[in-house]
Amino acid sequence: MKTKLFLFLFVGMHLMHANEVKFGKVSKEEVSETQHPLESDAHAAILYKKERVYYNYDYNNGWSMMKEAHYRIKIYDKEGLDWATLQVPLYVSNGDEERISGVKGFTFNLENGKLVSEKLRKDGIFEEDVNKYRKKASFTMPEVKEGSVLDIEYRIHSPLIGYMDDFWFQYDIPVNHADVRLEIPEYFIFKKYSRGFYPIKLNEFKEARKISVSYRSADAQGGAKTSARTGELNFTEYVYEVNATNLPSLKEEKFTNNIDNYRTAIKFELASTQFPNSPYKNYSLTWEGVAKSIYDYDSFGSELRKTSYFEDDVDQIIAGKTNDMEKAMLIFEFLKQKMTWDEYYGVSCSNDGVRKAYKEGSGNVAEINLMLTAMLRHAGLNANPILVSTRSNGIPLFPTTDGFNYVIAGMEVQDAVILFDATEKNSSPNVLPNRALNWMGRLVRKDGSSSSVDLMPKESSREIHSIYAEIGGDGSVKGKKRTHYTNQLALSFRNMMEGTDQDSYLGDLENHHGEMEISSYSLENNDNPLEPILETFEFEKEDQCEIIGDKIYVKPMLFLAQVENPFKMEKRDYPVDFMYPTQERYMIDLTIPEGYAIESLPESAMVKLPEGAGTFKYNILAEGNRVRLNVSTELNSAIFPSSYYEALKEYYKNLVLKESERIVLSKV
Repeated sequence: MKTKLFLFLFVGMHLMHANEVKFGKVSKEEVSETQHPLESDAHAAILYKKERVYYNYDYNNGWSMMKEAHYRIKIYDKEGLDWATLQVPLYVSNGDEERISGVKGFTFNLENGKLVSEKLRKDGIFEEDVNKYRKKASFTMPEVKEGSVLDIEYRIHSPLIGYMDDFWFQYDIPVNHADVRLEIPEYFIFKKYSRGFYPIKLNEFKEARKISVSYRSADAQGGAKTSARTGELNFTEYVYEVNATNLPSLKEEKFTNNIDNYRTAIKFELASTQFPNSPYKNYSLTWEGVAKSIYDYDSFGSELRKTSYFEDDVDQIIAGKTNDMEKAMLIFEFLKQKMTWDEYYGVSCSNDGVRKAYKEGSGNVAEINLMLTAMLRHAGLNANPILVSTRSNGIPLFPTTDGFNYVIAGMEVQDAVILFDATEKNSSPNVLPNRALNWMGRLVRKDGSSSSVDLMPKESSREIHSIYAEIGGDGSVKGKKRTHYTNQLALSFRNMMEGTDQDSYLGDLENHHGEMEISSYSLENNDNPLEPILETFEFEKEDQCEIIGDKIYVKPMLFLAQVENPFKMEKRDYPVDFMYPTQERYMIDLTIPEGYAIESLPESAMVKLPEGAGTFKYNILAEGNRVRLNVSTELNSAIFPSSYYEALKEYYKNLVLKESERIVLSKV
């Protein structure tokens, strides 16, 4: 009973405190706090976050949107110092851009028991271009140290009245209190979407609003003269409020697609507008509508229909070829070599379009893959563009044109679609760059119809290691290692090696395996994406084995054992995303030193995930002076729901324990 009463009082006092938060009025108690009351391991916390969005009207410029924000942030330790800089995105569209103003900030510290503050200066405020669609404002607070409390506020004026950022309620640090208020005139109808696993309550109600409007009108005689006048505009506003407390941090763990997909947040998407004396406009879209809308862009569909600039080249490449896949591969390889991706995403070609990109040999993702689609069509193949949301862009949960930011090409053959991405020189059919492996894409056909396409690889990517080695009586080991990579793993290896000096790579590899010496290195098929990577080298490593008395303790997996469980959280509410199915196999043949005998071996073992989702096998046997080990791990799915988390955690726990076990050799 006492505990419940304490919690009630704590929450009540917290709510009362939050309602009294005023910019610049930081308490000594807030600065002296040494750890978060609910998450003792938190490096920082948002003590208070307030956002207000509302609309203004100007006769000359029409409607605009205003956003006011106030953040109060507590720094607990050195790792929390990253929060000393706050970044705010500013968007640009068709010549209109958002502007930030009214930036104010203070850093509060305790010095000799007294509360002191340091004001944010102009030289701590930066604004820079991120790309042609976005800018970024950054505020770097002064004199930030462990224990500091930061108070920051700003305003954003936006002419982009139909777009607003998602409202976040979870970060990688806890949020003590968040107040969000949106005031939307009746002329704008927004759809509301929420995501995340932490429940929040959205309150909705209506309020009347009256604003003064200045305008110019003709004189009473109807002459050319105009005069300034002031009138009133009365309308209804839809108000949305969230008052949330004690929001837990969102911890990101390995094998997470994009943590923003699972962050508690609310998205407002413009559905329609109905202005006085103007026609009703509907912006609400289905996935089919989104696909058709993008296809109808001049910078998309029109560019896709242009062919004269490449026809001679393609005709020459496929002359005499009758096999569809052979033609597709010749075109694909030609375009990969001709074009260089400028690393710009998007579903639209630039103003200069595909012709200039082709001539210059460089273009954005839309230009290159629309070129590829057009070339495949010219060759008589059933090819269409596929709209994709990259992993960094997140999973599009509802129909919106900004849900897609990438394009690949797809060739329909019978009941399958073969996927191509010519921006990646090391890619091959159905082996897309990791950035594009994001659940589902949308294939758009010439007639405007569309269908969803699974982007996740069906075929496992394999990693096979073979080692033949001799163990020395001094605990050293020397031998030969051969590694075989396929599909996504081969693509990642090729990308890693691209532009990397071999000596630097080998130096890093030697250090990664603990001062190993590598010699006789060879690499096969690195320049042929259709073949597996084959890497071979000889190695020698001192102190690989531990010697205690007259015994040698050997980890049979040598330097290849997995030593850490990637899953450490007590509970995980979001899926585990491995990006693609995998098969790993380790075949290790060890010769023990003369004068030693095998005293004990680890036991063979097998661990299975539920429903055949994965298997770990560990088989070991001794024959005379040799030990043969065969280890395999299989994950048959790319994505596991959160309900599998405990099973995966246990699976890797057993894997790490088994791979850490040792052979014991004793002198004879």
